[in-house]
Amino acid sequence: MTCTAPNLVVETLEEDAFSAIAADWESLLTRSVDNRIFYTPTWHRIWWEHFGRPGAYLVTVRDHDGSLEGLLPLQMCQQDGRHVLTLTGDYNVMDYMDGVVEKERAPEILRMLWQHALEQLHPDGVELRHVPSSSLLIRALDEVSGGSRVQVEDDEVCPVAILCSSWDGYLQMLSKKQRHEIRRKLRRSQEGVEWEFRSVASEEDLDRDMPVFFRLHELSGREKARFMTADMREYFCAMAREMLRQGVLRLSVFRRDGVDIAATMSFLYRERFLLYNSGYDPEYAAHSPGIASVAHAIQSAIEEQAVAFDFLSGDEPYKYQFGATNTPTCRVTMS
Repeated sequence: MTCTAPNLVVETLEEDAFSAIAADWESLLTRSVDNRIFYTPTWHRIWWEHFGRPGAYLVTVRDHDGSLEGLLPLQMCQQDGRHVLTLTGDYNVMDYMDGVVEKERAPEILRMLWQHALEQLHPDGVELRHVPSSSLLIRALDEVSGGSRVQVEDDEVCPVAILCSSWDGYLQMLSKKQRHEIRRKLRRSQEGVEWEFRSVASEEDLDRDMPVFFRLHELSGREKARFMTADMREYFCAMAREMLRQGVLRLSVFRRDGVDIAATMSFLYRERFLLYNSGYDPEYAAHSPGIASVAHAIQSAIEEQAVAFDFLSGDEPYKYQFGATNTPTCRVTMS
């Protein structure tokens, strides 16, 4: 399905286009309003390979020279007998969700993308999750809604800590109480024993430490254990392996006195360190393994010159102990 506008061509592609337009998609990300790891073609492709179902569409805008100027990855879902249009993916594993659009003409292109999607796909409604509150996508949908009601609500918060050039400098940015607690818990985790904080650097390391990560993740609580189904394990393994090949994965294990007691899975993407998931053995809770592993992850982020440490979705209290402040995401519905 294709339509044209002055100097622009809008087209709807089927799901098999995820790989076919990957290079153009990556190029667009470098020119886009926003660029996050969850918006990459790699992330969408791997999610689709593991959880996709019929009904995915890539709505694209190209100029007449063929350059990709905008993209909305969409899927049609059945909800209570209604056809509801959502962004491709799953908000349980994608902490930010949005379109990808060239920043110089973003409002115009987003309106074109939504207009085309609504006219060609005829959804009964739209439901979007984890959309950054600053996203231009929200206003564009409202402008082409044709009288349908667009509602924007708070969805999640993603606490983010700003980093600096050294660990000591970062600690000085925190309150005295925060600084004292982090130092105290680090000492508690390390004093009097041999310890190490190791990070995956090869596929052999990954084969060794993914089972460690899964074990510690599931030990952390019943909700995490329910989340990590066999299918989700396969997805995490595929994602970790691909991100390792791209040099983005930061999977680390905290080992104390010969025992692996905590693990973090993170990504370093465009100077932003993302704490994607973590786990620890509650039998060692007295040694603060969770706080210690996050502290080590932040130290690693600083050493790699990251400018921000994003704890991603959730308002767990420990995130604010590290000086994080909330960045909100929205739930957007149209009916």
